[in-house]
Amino acid sequence: MMQAVTHFFETEPVSECDALLDFWLNECSLDQAPEAATVQHWQEIFTTRQGKFIRLANLCGQWLDENS
Repeated sequence: MMQAVTHFFETEPVSECDALLDFWLNECSLDQAPEAATVQHWQEIFTTRQGKFIRLANLCGQWLDENS
């Protein structure tokens, strides 16, 4: 499941990534929440994609700070 999400974040536009990231970081149940290593990988993907994706990388960083 998370491999598909990660691939989505690697290929889709920022608006689509934003909506899905919001679900995984803020809306899904705790038993479905991603592991810190997964969120860190997403952060790296968004950082690499640059531009408007930097905001998403920052959201990942905030989540990591709050959940580690």
